[in-house]
Amino acid sequence: MNRVITALTMAGGLLSAGTASAAAVTGVAVDAYEVYTELTVTTDKAAAFTCEAGGEPHTLVLTVAAAAPAGLTVAPAGRVAVARVAAERGATTFILKTGEDVGSFRAYATKQPPAVVVDIYRKLELTPKRPPRPYATAFRGKTVLLVDDDDGPDNGNKYSIDVDDTYKAAMKRLGLKYDIHIVRTGQAGPNAAKLAPYPLVIWYCGLDARPAVITAADEGALLEYINGGGRVVLICQNYLSDSSNQGRSRFCREGLGITGMKADTQVDAVRPGPTITALEDAEISLNNELTRIGNWGDAFVAPDDACVILVGKDGKTYAEVRRASAGGVAFFAVALENMGYASRVGEVLAAALDELVKP
Repeated sequence: MNRVITALTMAGGLLSAGTASAAAVTGVAVDAYEVYTELTVTTDKAAAFTCEAGGEPHTLVLTVAAAAPAGLTVAPAGRVAVARVAAERGATTFILKTGEDVGSFRAYATKQPPAVVVDIYRKLELTPKRPPRPYATAFRGKTVLLVDDDDGPDNGNKYSIDVDDTYKAAMKRLGLKYDIHIVRTGQAGPNAAKLAPYPLVIWYCGLDARPAVITAADEGALLEYINGGGRVVLICQNYLSDSSNQGRSRFCREGLGITGMKADTQVDAVRPGPTITALEDAEISLNNELTRIGNWGDAFVAPDDACVILVGKDGKTYAEVRRASAGGVAFFAVALENMGYASRVGEVLAAALDELVKP
C-alpha cells in the first residue's frame, strides 16, 4: 500500500477538527492494514466534526456540524460513499456499518472541496483464514426448520414453559436462517411432506413430559425424512423414558440404533464425547435454573456406528450422531436449554452438525 496514513484504533477514541483543518489523530503502525471503505461528507464549507467508535464492534459514528435529514449511511466494502449536507442546518450524525471487524480509522477535514472524509482500515490477514465449519458450508444460503414442540404457552399450554428463545438465539450464533413450525398442545408435529423441503430439521421438546411426547406419527415422519436424505437434530430429554416408547420403537431401533437405556438419571453435567474436539469445556453444567425444567435426561447405549457427542459425569451416553440411510440424526437425551447460555447451546449444536454433515 503506497498511501501515507495516520490512524486511530477502534477502541473508543475520539477525533475532532475545526473548520478546514485536518484532524489531530494518534498515529499507529498500519503496515498490516488496508483501505476498506471511505465515506466523504461534502459541505458548503469545511465543517467541525467528531468521529468515534460506536456501540457495536463494526460501527463508527461521524457527527458533522451541518445537517441533512436524519438517516443511516452504510458504506459498503471497497466503495466510496458520498453524502452532502447543508451547512446552516446544525449537526447531523452518520452511522457507518462496516460489516466486519475494522482495525483502525482516520477522519479529517478538507478545504478543496470542503468535506469531511473518513478512511476505514481493516487488518490484513497475516495467516490464512480458517476454513468455514463443515455445517456452515453444508447449509450456506439454505433455510432450516425449527420444530417448536416444547408444549409451552406459545403452543397452547399456559402451564408449561417456552424455550424457543434459546434455540432462536443459537440459530443466530450459528448463522443459520430458519423457519419455525409450532406444534399445538396434544397434536402431532409436521409430517414428512412438511419436512421434506428442508435440509435440516431441529426438533426440541423442552419440558414436554406428556406420554407420547414424540408420537408414532412423528416417528414415522422423521424416519421417512431421514431415509429420504434429510438431517434431524432431536432434543428431547423425555423421549426414551416416555411410557409409550421405553427405547423400543422403530425409530429408536432403525434411526437412533439404541439398544438400551436408563430413564431419568438426573445427571447435572456432561462432557464432550471422546472424538469431539470442537468443544473446549471439559464439563458442561446442566443446572440452569432460569428454565426451571430440571434434569430428567435418559442415558442410553449408543450403537457402534454412532459418534458420541455428550457423555455424563456418570460415564453414560447422553447424545449421539448417527448417519442413517441417505441422511442422519443427532439425538440429545438432555435438554440443551439447561446449559444456560445460547452461546453454549450453539457450540454444542455446531459440534453435532459438523458430525452430521460429514460424508
